[in-house]
This record gives sequence, structure tokens and C-alpha cells, in this order.
Amino acid sequence: MNIVIVFTELLKLVCAKCIFANETGGSISVIYKFSDPDGVRSGKSGWSFGIVQYDILNNPNAIFALREMGFTTDEILGLKAQTISDMSTMDAKLIANKDIVDEWDRKQVDECITWPLSLCNEVGAFFSSEYSFLHIADYHNQYGMSRGGKMHSWIKSRSGTEITPEMIRDFKYTTLYGKAQLAKNDPSEDDVLRRYNNIVRISAKQEVTQ
Repeated sequence: MNIVIVFTELLKLVCAKCIFANETGGSISVIYKFSDPDGVRSGKSGWSFGIVQYDILNNPNAIFALREMGFTTDEILGLKAQTISDMSTMDAKLIANKDIVDEWDRKQVDECITWPLSLCNEVGAFFSSEYSFLHIADYHNQYGMSRGGKMHSWIKSRSGTEITPEMIRDFKYTTLYGKAQLAKNDPSEDDVLRRYNNIVRISAKQEVTQ
């Protein structure tokens, strides 16, 4: 059955809950505090903030948000290079601008639905349920879904096939990131599985309350 995904306030709320669980582990304390999931200067990620964990090293919108919050050019350069020793001052600026952080979080959640949805509609994709699409939205927040990119090409190749959460999970295991998770040989350390389980759990709760 072709499920038409409609961008509603409810879908946005559930999407935000999924991203919050996957990016912060459900910890409110990291929203207004700079954190680095890879460890400082030890991975591809830089300092991140917000519910969506805006990565200032890899997400241009993170820089726009910092500028709106009054971070100086030197501070932003220091944050990108992770050379600022007193991060408490930087964290204080985030806390002082909670409203701006919240607004940029809302913008990102909106984009995680609208942009992937437009790409899916272009290729006539259909899903087993509207909550299946949330796995795509979460992928976009984590990596960015581009026209002609890996995820978009995979969805296009599934033309005429109902896409399920399990299929999206298994696709992720074909990526370098997914293969690295499988190589751990430990489900408790598998980030693909963790994110998948969170979305399934949150979606199931929403279905029960409807």
C-alpha cells in the first residue's frame, strides 16, 4: 500500500523525539552545552549542540546559529579548531541564548522531514507506514541526504517496493559507518541498531496513544 507522508505537527513532534533520543541519548543536559561524540580532536565530528546536535565542523547552519547567538569570528574559529581551553564560557553563551538554540533545532527538524520527503516523492517512494519515513529523517540529520547520494539512490532502486524500517536499517549496514558498527560484534555498541531501536520504540508509543 502506498503511504503518502503528510508533513504535520504530529510527525514533526515524533521526529524531534526520535532525533533527541538518537543524538543526545535523551539527556537534556547536553542541549545547551558543547559536546563531541568522537572525543575532542579525535574524530570527524566537532563540537556539537542542541537537540539535533548541530556539528559546527560539518554543518554550515551551525555557524549561522552561533553568529546569531553573538559568538565572535575568533570564538567560532577556536571552536572549529577545538583550541579554546575555557569551554565553560562558551557553554554559558549557549545557555544565555536558549531561545535561539531552540529555534535552530526546530528549523533542523523541519528540514529533516521536508527535504528527504521531497526527494522521496521525486522517485515515487512509498513506505510501510509514516513512521518508517522517520528512519530516513534521522539519516538526514546524521549525514545529510542529497539528490543522487547513497540513500537517495537506494530509495530510487526500490521503486515499486514498500520500504520498511528493517530495509532502511539493513541499507545502513552497507555503508562504511554501518560496516564499522557490525565489525564491533557487539549489539550494545552498534549505533545503527541503537538508532533503529529508538525510532521503533518511540513510534510504537505514538501508535498506542493514537
